[in-house]
Amino acid sequence: MGPSGSGKSTLMNIIGCLDIVDKGIYDLDGQAINVLKDSGLAEIRNQKIGFVFQSFNLLPRLSAYENVELPLIYRGMSKKERAPLVLHALKSVDLLDRKKHFPSELYGGQQQRVAIARTLAGNPAIILVDEPTGALVSKTGVEILNILKSLHAQGRTIILITHDTLIAKQAKWIVRFRDGRFQGEV
Repeated sequence: MGPSGSGKSTLMNIIGCLDIVDKGIYDLDGQAINVLKDSGLAEIRNQKIGFVFQSFNLLPRLSAYENVELPLIYRGMSKKERAPLVLHALKSVDLLDRKKHFPSELYGGQQQRVAIARTLAGNPAIILVDEPTGALVSKTGVEILNILKSLHAQGRTIILITHDTLIAKQAKWIVRFRDGRFQGEV
C-alpha cells in the first residue's frame, strides 16, 4: 500500500519476475530468480505466478474463452487438456455464459473477472493483483474482492497492490511504501 509513485508496482514487477533486482537476492521456492535468463523468468511466470492487472490486459480480438486459454497454450497444453481448465476458470468467476464474448462486449467488472479467470486457469500459487477495483464501480469492486478472498481461502497467496485504505483493511497484512522505500508492516 502507498501513494502513486511509492514503489508498489516496481515491487510487483520484481515479485512477478517482470523486472530483476539490482542488488540482493530474490529467492522463490529455493530458486534464485535474479540469476535466471529471460526464458527462465518466463517459465516461472507461466508456472507459478498469476497476474491481474488494473487495465485487464485482455486481447481485444480474442473471446473471453480464448483470453483465458492463451497462457495454457504457451504452456504447451493440448486443446483437450486446456478446455476443462478454461471452462472451470470461467465458471468460478460466473462468466461461463459469456465465454464467446469479446472484451468490447463485456463491461469492466466482467473484463476484470476474465482477467482473474485467465490467472486461475494456470493454477498459480501466487497471484499478483494491481489495483483490482480502480477502474470499477464500487459494487463490482466488492464482487472482485470477494473472488480474491475466496482464492486466498483456497490456499493461494494474493499480493494486492492498492492505495485505497478500505481495500487494504481487508488484508491480513499491510506493507506500506513511500518514496520507493519500505515503511513497515501493519
